[in-house]
Amino acid sequence: MNAASPNSDIALLAEVAEAVRLQEGEMGVRAILQAFRQLAPAPTRAISRRTGLPLPIVAAVGNELRSRGLLGQERPSRLTERGLALAAELGVELNLDPDCYRCGGLEIAIPSVLNEAVERLRRIMADGPNADVSLDQSLCTAETKVRRVLALIRAGVLPGGSVLLVGDDDLVSVAIGVVGDVLGVPLASRVGVVDISTDILDHIADTASALDLRVDLEQHDLREPLPQRLRGQFDAGMTDPPYTAEGTRLFLSRVVEGLKPGAARNILFSFGAKGTEEMLEVQQEILGLGLVTHGMIRNFNSYEGSGILAGTGFLQHLLTTASTASLVEGTYEGPLYTREKRSRQREYECVSCSARFPVGAGARWNSVADLRDAGCPQCGGGPFRPLQLVAE
Repeated sequence: MNAASPNSDIALLAEVAEAVRLQEGEMGVRAILQAFRQLAPAPTRAISRRTGLPLPIVAAVGNELRSRGLLGQERPSRLTERGLALAAELGVELNLDPDCYRCGGLEIAIPSVLNEAVERLRRIMADGPNADVSLDQSLCTAETKVRRVLALIRAGVLPGGSVLLVGDDDLVSVAIGVVGDVLGVPLASRVGVVDISTDILDHIADTASALDLRVDLEQHDLREPLPQRLRGQFDAGMTDPPYTAEGTRLFLSRVVEGLKPGAARNILFSFGAKGTEEMLEVQQEILGLGLVTHGMIRNFNSYEGSGILAGTGFLQHLLTTASTASLVEGTYEGPLYTREKRSRQREYECVSCSARFPVGAGARWNSVADLRDAGCPQCGGGPFRPLQLVAE
């Protein structure tokens, strides 16, 4: 690569950012370039996890770097000589991992005594219902379930406190019972679960019965206010809502409705990687509810088969204040799930034959899951690689 000025390097990064409409601009491209330098050879999923950028965005940036000869054609990907030279010019060659070697930066490590709990939860998951992607469901791993229970213990909620789970496709209610059983200590005085899915509730009920675990189950559409019998009853709440600002507002409002009055009640809130503007909306909803952040762990949650999130999401520890109040007192009637808000199409490329297809509202396939189920119309194969957004 010919010698280049710092300004030309920044211009190249800005050019890539503009091509994929990256909200993080050239610094986002720089972070991806640095991650490829440090992790190579690395799949797109690993780059997404390292940078905290959504998987489709990382894939689109990777394609732009590849088209400019900075990233090789092989999979998993690595920088070319030209890409390595650019990384050197940008000063992003430092190969240092500061994450804790024991917990991997997740702050909570699973002690060996709970390995049995992880294995038992894996078996329970295998018999459970599949994730419903139309409801933004992504089932977290058995390890994540145990870490969430440990997070409740670290927060001082367990043992002895009561917990309300607003949506529990992740079976945290069951994990509380399994962890308590393995430790020989009853962890929660009361576990409440509110979910719209009868399949999920039936699975929890069957499993809880086998564990001799008491779980207060309520089949309920969270667009409606929390049932009166659950309002103001719990010491803490946990939710992993639809990954929209509206989902944040609604699910956290229902959590708040279920908490006992008073400040410093604990809420553990899980969410997936989004762009900066979307995350600003999410954080504004949290502040609007009168909640404050007590802690946040990136990549805390790992999910199975969750391509859009690179299989990860953050855990935010929230506390109530004297100003905390539900923002949705009555029936909620607006958009909630990602599919209801998606207005832009994204182009996807078939890995088998390189054919490209628009996916999204107004296209032949409303989601990449629909395209995957149908198979490539050109060759009948797949899988499909996300590219850039289709210009409006």
